[in-house]
Amino acid sequence: MILTRTLTVSACLLALLTAGTSSAHDMWLEKTDNTVKLNYGHPGHTDPYPMERITAINGYTDTRWKVLLTPMPKDGEAFCYVTDEYPLITVDFDNWYWYHTEEEGWQQFNTPQQDFKGTMIEEGASYKLSKEIVYWKPYLAKPVGQRAEIVPLKDPTTLKEGDMLPVQLYFEGELMPAADSRTSLTSDPSIEHPELVSRTNQEPVMVKVGPAGRQIVIGKYAKPLEGVKKVWFAFSLTFTTTE
Repeated sequence: MILTRTLTVSACLLALLTAGTSSAHDMWLEKTDNTVKLNYGHPGHTDPYPMERITAINGYTDTRWKVLLTPMPKDGEAFCYVTDEYPLITVDFDNWYWYHTEEEGWQQFNTPQQDFKGTMIEEGASYKLSKEIVYWKPYLAKPVGQRAEIVPLKDPTTLKEGDMLPVQLYFEGELMPAADSRTSLTSDPSIEHPELVSRTNQEPVMVKVGPAGRQIVIGKYAKPLEGVKKVWFAFSLTFTTTE
């Protein structure tokens, strides 16, 4: 197979995939007027990315009808024109395939490699998903069908700084397993690397709302497979609060 990108990752990215910090790149959506932008990086700083990593961007209408949106490139990133009213916009993103060996640390390829060399610690595919609540509809208190998603159990756009938002984590439409899943306990985007807390049960998680404005809640889940293989999911929920 042809190698299109190889990346040796520092200890901080190792922490992202294993210990659960968000020190490496997160992904989120941000709607402004008639466009929605896909951001990849950290609040206040984003990086370009290959457009082919985007596998789907969808808008959901008031009646929960799903509409496929078309991403367009701009300055190495992507945005979509929003030509209808969507209370929810979602995106799915392929973060390619990762190998973690004793000799080389972390390496990333666009596809799994044959005859990979090294003493394997863990390997697997990685995916990023995000959802942006533009305005509230009751159906948003339930999962909409993303493979991994954060679901607010009440309207988050009405909350004030310091309020607690109950959220639930879902995987493939069911409650996400507590093992190997984590979430941030704040939605304040000014905290660039919020601590991700490991879940011990499937109860809703209480997230503290940040100052009025943009909010982001981050989650991670590592689905175990056979042997050292896993599938990693990084997912986020964004919304906006007012004074």
